[in-house]
Order: sequence, then structure tokens, then C-alpha cells
Amino acid sequence: MFMFWKILSVVLASIVKTFFAPAAGFAAGLSFGTTFAATSIGAMTGFTLFYFFCDIILNRFYKKRKKLPTAKQLRKARKIVNFKKKYPVWVFIPMLPVMSIPVMAIVVRKFFRHNKPVFALSLLTVTLFALVGCLVFSPIQYL
Repeated sequence: MFMFWKILSVVLASIVKTFFAPAAGFAAGLSFGTTFAATSIGAMTGFTLFYFFCDIILNRFYKKRKKLPTAKQLRKARKIVNFKKKYPVWVFIPMLPVMSIPVMAIVVRKFFRHNKPVFALSLLTVTLFALVGCLVFSPIQYL
């Protein structure tokens, strides 16, 4: 039963920040395979939840904001749109897990909603990022 709570804590940590969740798993004494599985499941679950529920989050945010955007905000939005037009999606998606899973899901949903393979590419990227996190933090289990 105690092992269940360790795995659950890694899953919950990876819902928000995938890269650092394996450190908690290895520090708790989980094996590489268990830590990778828990981190991957948590990351994919978190991305899926935030991806499909970000419309609700954004609608509530925009209802509260009644003023018009400033010139600085418009310049920032123009830079994002130009970046999106200049670079293909497969260059943009692997950079996103560096931030966090909720931010990645909202950005992907907002800018790449109509591109069908982006969701699968994002899940693959999150899983690969979980693997990189496990490889980076795996020496913790030998301390």
C-alpha cells in the first residue's frame, strides 16, 4: 500500500512538471521502469486534461478581462504569430515541455487546434521528455 502512494505522488508531480518528477520517484526508491511509467502516465494525463479543459479556463479568463489589449500585448501577440508562421510545428512542440504541462497544453490548444497530428506529437514529446528526465535523474537511486 505504501508503494501505491509513492507511485501516485510521482504521477501527480508529473501532471504539472514532467522533467523534475522522476527525481521524486528515484528519491522514494522506485525503480527506473516504475518511475518512467508513472511519469509518462502522469504527463499524458495532465496534458490531456489541460488540453481538453483549457477552453473553459480561457473563457473564464476572457470574461473577467473587459479592457482592450495594450500596444505591448499586441506586439507580443504579433511575435508569436510570426514565429508560428516562420517555423513548422515539429520545431515548436518539443520546446514546450520545458515550461510546464498546463502551459504547453494551453499553447498547443490555442495555436494548433486545427492541426490534427499535433495532439499525438505533443503526447509523444511529453513521453520523450519523461524519458529524458528519468535518464538525467536516475543516478539518484544509487545514492
